[in-house]
Amino acid sequence: MTIPEFSVKRRVTITMLMLIIVLGGVVSFFSLGLDLMPDMEFPMISVVTRYEGVAPEDIENLLTKPIEEACGSLKGMKNIYSTSLEGSSVVMIEFEWGTNLDFAAQDARESIDMMRMMIPSDADSSAVLKFDMSQMPVVFFGIIGLKDTMELREYIKDSVVPKLERLDGVASAMVFGGREREINVLINRFKLNAYGISMDEIASALAADNINVSAGQVTEKYTEYFVRTLGEYKKISDLENTIIRKTGDVPIYLKDIAEVRDSYKEQRDITRLNGKEAVLMMISKQSGANTVLTVDRVKKALDEMKETMPADIEFFPVMDQAHIIKKILKNTLLNALVGGVLAVFFLYAFLRNWRPTFGIFLAIPISIITTFIGLYLMGYTFNIFTLAGFALVVGMLVDNAVVVIENIFRKLEAGEERPRAAAQGATEVGMAITTSTLTTIAVFLPMVLSKGFAGQISRPLAMTVCAGLLSSLLVALTIVPMVASVLFKKRKKIAPAELEKRKFEKFKQRYIALLALALKRKKLVIFSALGVFFLSLFGLMITGLEFMPQADTPIVMMMTSFPVGTDLDETSRVVEQIAEDFMNVPEKMYVLTMIGRSSYGDTDAAMGTMPADVNEGMIMSRMVDLEKRKRTVFEISDELREKFPPVEGVTYKFSDMGSQMSGSMSQTPVELKLFGRDLDEMERYAKGIAERIKDVPGLRDVTVSLKEGKPEIQVLVDRDRAAHFGMRVSQIGKTVQTALLGKVATKYRAYGEETDVRIRFSEEDRDSPEDIANIILPAPAGQTIYLKDVAQLKEGVGPLKIDRENRLRKITIGANVANRSIGQVVADIKVRLADFPMAKGYFLEYGGTYKQMAETMIDLMLAFLAAAILIYMIMAAQFESLTQPFVIMFSIPMSIIGVIMGLIVMGMSFSVPAMMGVIILGGIVVNNGIVLVDYVNRLRKQGMEKHEAIIQAASARLRPILITALTTIMGILPMAFTTSQGAEMRAPLGAAVAFGLMASTILTLFVVPVMYSVTETVADRAQRKAMRKLHGRDES
Repeated sequence: MTIPEFSVKRRVTITMLMLIIVLGGVVSFFSLGLDLMPDMEFPMISVVTRYEGVAPEDIENLLTKPIEEACGSLKGMKNIYSTSLEGSSVVMIEFEWGTNLDFAAQDARESIDMMRMMIPSDADSSAVLKFDMSQMPVVFFGIIGLKDTMELREYIKDSVVPKLERLDGVASAMVFGGREREINVLINRFKLNAYGISMDEIASALAADNINVSAGQVTEKYTEYFVRTLGEYKKISDLENTIIRKTGDVPIYLKDIAEVRDSYKEQRDITRLNGKEAVLMMISKQSGANTVLTVDRVKKALDEMKETMPADIEFFPVMDQAHIIKKILKNTLLNALVGGVLAVFFLYAFLRNWRPTFGIFLAIPISIITTFIGLYLMGYTFNIFTLAGFALVVGMLVDNAVVVIENIFRKLEAGEERPRAAAQGATEVGMAITTSTLTTIAVFLPMVLSKGFAGQISRPLAMTVCAGLLSSLLVALTIVPMVASVLFKKRKKIAPAELEKRKFEKFKQRYIALLALALKRKKLVIFSALGVFFLSLFGLMITGLEFMPQADTPIVMMMTSFPVGTDLDETSRVVEQIAEDFMNVPEKMYVLTMIGRSSYGDTDAAMGTMPADVNEGMIMSRMVDLEKRKRTVFEISDELREKFPPVEGVTYKFSDMGSQMSGSMSQTPVELKLFGRDLDEMERYAKGIAERIKDVPGLRDVTVSLKEGKPEIQVLVDRDRAAHFGMRVSQIGKTVQTALLGKVATKYRAYGEETDVRIRFSEEDRDSPEDIANIILPAPAGQTIYLKDVAQLKEGVGPLKIDRENRLRKITIGANVANRSIGQVVADIKVRLADFPMAKGYFLEYGGTYKQMAETMIDLMLAFLAAAILIYMIMAAQFESLTQPFVIMFSIPMSIIGVIMGLIVMGMSFSVPAMMGVIILGGIVVNNGIVLVDYVNRLRKQGMEKHEAIIQAASARLRPILITALTTIMGILPMAFTTSQGAEMRAPLGAAVAFGLMASTILTLFVVPVMYSVTETVADRAQRKAMRKLHGRDES
């Protein structure tokens, strides 16, 4: 008993199974998470090591190179990148796709631990972090209020963060920005010199006095006492009254040589929101948690806490993934609904009968609900790629049902009873629709198995479509025949009204006449089709190539830098002037400015997405949603860009949040990586390259990663003089560091909080080279030795940051692209730089989004070839023929004609989503050919002549081919034409599939029959020739 026969005979059983599936689908729907991006784990880890106050060149030698050496032989390592900044080293290790990052991170930690003795002991321990999209913050809050940001920061950390971190789904709530409390011990240099006391002596005294010591237990009369020596400071005056030294019987107190202030850490960064100093709170969700529910819980909790917190504290969601997800989900559901309605409308227009229309319509909701179960079992969430899969598959869900119902109608017309017609009609086409479904699924298998970025982004979409198609196949073979056996009526004629039938019959007759003409002129048809295909490839020169379409997220960002050496106050003043232009944008909601490098942002600073020093700033403006504004963020960026003319030493670089949505690992579309030995020579080349390419059409915001040297005062120690006084260079350097940068001598503990106690020279005693020269050094013999006695001070310059790749120094020339595709822009750049002169040992490589695009496109091309082979193998197995699959696959290049023409019409570039559309088309467009060739073979087995069988099959299958094609096209078109927020990712995919299917359907109706006739004629001749040879041998 076949599945359709069982479904017709056991209608109640099938109905109950359908209800179980619907119930399971509803439960699965509410159990699926909501995320912006799927769980994408890029094969990269970062090693961040901080060493406060150390210059980039020293960071490179002391930290970066040893860590590179330690991690350079990790299993599966592909590339190693590093950036040495002031006070921190960031080493990023890229692995081959498929590497287990948990094991890789553990191997990196072990390797670093083994070489720990090679790096300075006072450097912080290295933090090893994985790049995981699911760990990205789901919401950023800008917070203003209270009298100063230190009080605000402490209130948020103590009163808000603990409550938020207890919420279901919240992994962490991090607070940064604002001032941090610090006890500053400001040493008077002249008093210090008068007493002959060194900085190390002060630090040792504070550490020795501020301590509690446990001394064990004492038992007396059956009672045990715990003995503790209590010496920790209870109040600031205890600190001031610490005895540093005694001169005879006269004690020298700390207050005699220093001023103790309960103050702030030296400010190296400033955060403002709408012009007011602010702090930021970053919320990250737990792995697998629902982003929308998590953010909603956080917002609800903040609303509840507002009743007890100070009235002037305000929270502003500067970046909110949940809001974006809700918009994308709403728009995708609307696209799917519109597509489904259009598909059903065209169904009814063809059939003119509500009964078969209803039977086919059932396939859509039941298949979608069944797909929810599949996604839940596979552990997927609703995100931009799974939602794109739903929008794509909605028009394809009726294809199998259309073929089944059309064949059932033919049985009813032949006079069979409803149950038999339903069972036999579905059974006859069961193999054909199973094969066509498998061929469509086959195109996704290489994409699912791909390990690269292409696999990461296509896997959720592919699995969604596959689950939907398998669900539609199940529905077509079970529910559709069951419903047909109940609802359909036995009829002598096809359901459409007679007038409509005559219209369609006229259309069919014209088609048959044209097909007959095509079969007479086979060579002309084939060569014309091939000619049009090859000509269409030139259309790629018009569309151009790009990685992912730019997404209009409601965020405009600008990074700016000023001449190296510009201090924090001056940078802040100028950035706030620039921010006024952002504040004047009518579409803006909030304007956030960040000046200087935050303590949390080492990796972001290394990648260029956050300020790296006090001369750099970032301005981020959140705009109202797309439907509430007339301009795109790109148009707003262009208007703002015109307000900032080029100024020597000042750079402006605009960007948006679309790269995060696209998953791009690069920060700029175009990156030219210059490698070499000498930094000065590399800088000269880099500036020459930037100058030569800056006016390439479409290129914007050209920047060079290496900035001009930062002014330095270099302390050159005379080793002989230092040795004469019994001192080492390291000892001298540490003393200078303590005097200027300061040293955390101890911790002040009060009310459960720890505050650093930092000793350093007072501000007026460390603001000139003369002050530095007069620093007292601790000499072993106790004599008073000044720095100027053993060292010479010299002015110089040093790099702001040093980039390396695979242990070679690197300078990056980066740029944005606007109004042209990245492929067209890079092609022009290559022409410009073809004759650029460079000495031996210096070379250029292209990186950035362009490199990622090239690698991803190659992966997708390989997936396309693998899919084509799978499709061929499935069809060869069905038809038991090696030639007929080639006939059907001829429809694939015909679809590419429509893809390119469609992208040109829509004004889109050929991007990764468009390439995914081409791959998907490979599995869709062969379905019509399968149904057509299968019917031709059946007619020929019944004894019909080849030419007549082709004409008869084309006539009989014209309507189901047109119905399935049009319903699929109508289901996908809303995705191609939508302009809603986040639709940029889906639109090229929809356009490629819709226009490709249009072209393929039209051309396939002629080209596939012609190709079938040609190949079968050749096969028949070869068979006859072989038979003649065989007969000739027999006669001899």
